[in-house]
Amino acid sequence: MTAFVSLRRAEVSVLASSGLLQITANATAAMVATFVLGAAGRGEMVLGATIGGVCALVGGLGTGQALRSMLPAAGTDRRQVLRSYAWCSAAGAAGAAGLAVAACAASAPLLGAALGGTGFLGAVAAFTVVQVIAVQASEAWYADALFRRGGLWFAATAGGGLAGLLAAAVTGPHASVLLGAQAAGSALVCVVQLGRLRRAGLLAAGPPTRSAVRALLARGTPALGLTLGLAVALRSDRYVLGVFAGPAAVGVYSLAATLSEVPRVVPQAVGQLFVRHVALGGGARLARWISGSVLAAAVGGLLVAAGGWLLIVPVFGETFEPARAMLLVLVVAEVCFAPYAVASRGLIGDGRTRAAGAFGLAASVAAVGCYLLGARLGGSMGLAAGCVALYCGLSARAVVLFRRGMPR
Repeated sequence: MTAFVSLRRAEVSVLASSGLLQITANATAAMVATFVLGAAGRGEMVLGATIGGVCALVGGLGTGQALRSMLPAAGTDRRQVLRSYAWCSAAGAAGAAGLAVAACAASAPLLGAALGGTGFLGAVAAFTVVQVIAVQASEAWYADALFRRGGLWFAATAGGGLAGLLAAAVTGPHASVLLGAQAAGSALVCVVQLGRLRRAGLLAAGPPTRSAVRALLARGTPALGLTLGLAVALRSDRYVLGVFAGPAAVGVYSLAATLSEVPRVVPQAVGQLFVRHVALGGGARLARWISGSVLAAAVGGLLVAAGGWLLIVPVFGETFEPARAMLLVLVVAEVCFAPYAVASRGLIGDGRTRAAGAFGLAASVAAVGCYLLGARLGGSMGLAAGCVALYCGLSARAVVLFRRGMPR
């Protein structure tokens, strides 16, 4: 833990704690949905959420990242920037929902007819809109260095989704109902959060200014490649597996994948702080930021792997027994992911959005290649092994890119 001596321990602790709350809420929702829906129904829900989540990141157009680099230096233009950011976020939410519906309907012939049903498409649209709002709201908090509030509100949004899903779970095994209810619960929390953002002066009403919109898009759109690349790297494995093996295999795989993401909490928290650290002129001693993240991911991974190995079969039944071995491999992948979580965020903080965007697009291509090869050669286990190879490569490249632009 000595690697954290120079970090802002309080902020890391708050972000990690709120991240753990968020993951706990999402994991609990996943467990409940797995019980209610079974492997096939859970797989359908995961595929809808995967498509919606990726489209939500596209809808943000990178403006959240742009706001974080622009707001600290906005000065008297602060209100103009915030008004334009709100407008971009609203337009992006609508566009992302339409994109998600189209993508889901187009995927139905590959992944199953259930994904093209009217009710399911409506649930995916609602889920996508809420995801855009939740992410954009958190970025606004972070842009003003209010990490505690941003992290806690993001966790509360996940908690609202869990509450909605629990309320709907009694209705029966319907993936569209559970996904829609999860979106509705999160939406209620988002409405309250928007009021708090307005009170904090981070949500400004009124027409946008063209110059501010252009500035947000000009700075944010190049960084979209990094955000989208990360989403593809972290989520397209489910989609690829669905094409090769169907929703039931996705349901089993997603159980292991959901549990394996718990060790990601500290690296992501450190990465959030590293953005601002670099933006304020820091960036040296990257190794110390990374080493602490890797250590935390390794310790957390050991605990998750041991617990999952013991509990998956007794809790979920023999159908999910293959998830135990997958979990062990995916935990290794999460440790490999930790350097990327820090170094890639540093590119954004340093204003190198074009380099970050190009890197993200290359990462998405590499991810699809690794996943297709892994799933074709080894099914679900091959896919998990592909995650290890991909995350190692992404981390190594992110560190090299970040150091290349730092003064010596």
